[in-house]
Amino acid sequence: MQHETSRDGGRPRDTKAEIHRAALALFSSQGYEKTSLREIAEQVGITKASLYYHYSSKQDLLRAIMGTFFEDIAVLFERVDSLEWSPENEMVLLGEYLDVVIKHRSTGPTLVRDMTAVLAAFGDELDNLIKHSRRFQVWLAGPDPSPADRVRASAAVEVIGAVLSAGMEPEVMPDEELRAILLDAAGAVLSRRTR
Repeated sequence: MQHETSRDGGRPRDTKAEIHRAALALFSSQGYEKTSLREIAEQVGITKASLYYHYSSKQDLLRAIMGTFFEDIAVLFERVDSLEWSPENEMVLLGEYLDVVIKHRSTGPTLVRDMTAVLAAFGDELDNLIKHSRRFQVWLAGPDPSPADRVRASAAVEVIGAVLSAGMEPEVMPDEELRAILLDAAGAVLSRRTR
């Protein structure tokens, strides 16, 4: 990790983290296409050349920011193949899914707002993510699900997706409170299954 001296001369600064924060703020407020690398560099207080030292393009920067979400969610989706469905396991896996989404909630507005840019940056990886997400939803529907059960499972996942579009910053609603509300809401949707 590249560290430079902070502007106030104190402890080293994490330039990459600052670039990510500035890029996310600008992508969320004005969109990926309308944000320039120059604006991001100015926001961080570095030159455009310094930004290019870390990221060769805006798409490279987007991949770095969003890539950790894709990696974390892929690990979760792998558990679907090894975990037998039960009501208890359902809530465990739903909670783990929610934890990943909450961990990456700052990237949500960019993901939702600039899907075209995300598609261009991730392509096949996004297709794979969608395929695994559908498999996760089928697993959540339980054994021998009816069509209504499958819709409810999809709806439960969408309830959790509300964290991405709600725009609630941690200072407005702490992670623990957000987790409890959304897990309760997703669980309520699933509890209506026809069994």
